[in-house]
Amino acid sequence: MKTVRRAALNILLKIERNHAFAAPLLAAAMARFQQRDRRLLVDLVYGVQRWRLTLDWAIRQASRRPIEKIDPFTLNLLRLGAYQILFLSKIPPHAAVSTAVALAKSRRGAGGGGFVNAILRQLAENGETLLQQLPGERSAEALSLRVSHPLWLVRRWVDAYGYTEAEALCLANNQPPPATLRVNQHKTTRDTLLTEARRLPAFQEARVIPTKIAGQGLSVTPLSAVFGSDWLEKGLVTIQDEASQLVGEIVAPRPGEWILDACAGIGVKALELLELSEGDTRLICFDPIARKLRQLGAGAVRLGFTPPFTVAARAERPPLAKHPIFDKVLLDAPCSNTGVLRRHPERKWRLEEGDIGRLVEIQWQLLSAAAPLVKRGGAIIYSTCSLEREEGEEMISRFLAHHREFEAENCALFLAPEGEAYVENGMFRSFPHRGGMDGFFCARLRRTA
Repeated sequence: MKTVRRAALNILLKIERNHAFAAPLLAAAMARFQQRDRRLLVDLVYGVQRWRLTLDWAIRQASRRPIEKIDPFTLNLLRLGAYQILFLSKIPPHAAVSTAVALAKSRRGAGGGGFVNAILRQLAENGETLLQQLPGERSAEALSLRVSHPLWLVRRWVDAYGYTEAEALCLANNQPPPATLRVNQHKTTRDTLLTEARRLPAFQEARVIPTKIAGQGLSVTPLSAVFGSDWLEKGLVTIQDEASQLVGEIVAPRPGEWILDACAGIGVKALELLELSEGDTRLICFDPIARKLRQLGAGAVRLGFTPPFTVAARAERPPLAKHPIFDKVLLDAPCSNTGVLRRHPERKWRLEEGDIGRLVEIQWQLLSAAAPLVKRGGAIIYSTCSLEREEGEEMISRFLAHHREFEAENCALFLAPEGEAYVENGMFRSFPHRGGMDGFFCARLRRTA
């Protein structure tokens, strides 16, 4: 158990010191642990990141030393211990304290565990009473502490959605999300994998069910079960949330079409387009980071496809003549990521309110650059994993006001009937606390002239 906690502490330190992301660090560490320990490792890392603000508040109550003066190693060790004491009922508090003290001594010597021991013992003795002392009034300030979200973000959501909705959204962000897989229909079927999951040891204690709307999705709880199988290595599945999969379905690639993925990244959606078209599409992918495009190519090979044509370029300045040559342009724009904080909780501590205005202007530049590349009758499919209206509905209104040659299409026409509940004014919008999907926005803009 101490080894798991040491691994969790090292990952937390890398997240804080190097601005690293949790997911790839966890994936790299998984191979060293058995199934039960994998679950604990994921829970510890994500749990500390989800509840960091509340944990820091609790540490402040127990410490005479200002939290700003506690070094990163000790602070993250305290957070790790506090999370186990305050939020994990299956771990005895004395075990959380003794393991943290042992880790402190291994780093600082025999006398290095005193401060950690004193703080965590106080939390172990008074933790339940302490959490009851969290402010309970219906204000953004109190809610921020109770649900461990930055105050500026809580204020924004209270203004946009009301207090009750904002609270439900934040609480949903703090729940472990299901792992959602996209089944590679080029190699297998969803029914085949459902049958296989019933006999594989890795899935014996897991819950594996079809997604409600996405045609090739599987929901798996917990995520660690997926890493106990060979599905990923064999290219049978790709990890992708249901809402993200629905963006690909709204693109609706057809055989022989020319399609541009303008912000491809590592290619999760680009590879979905290959699967939906059985590889029979002329797909071009842009991204300014060549490393990501190499990952995209490797991903295509893993899934059994010839890699698409990739160009290391910024989509704001596409290295193409401005002629309408594409049937579809997928613009999965860089955004604030506020719709996926439950999967990437470390991002809520890095995002600042001023970032949203900067991102909005990038999104506008991307849409403006994409417009002249689309054929008459073709479409731009614009998506973000943001909950902010400036990056969604307001961006589309702005675009349509400046580009009379485009009109909005109804996204519901490209989804299963169950998807209509997530479409308003023709645009797709999902929330973590409504239906369990990540928070996504998607609009389909058809060129008419």
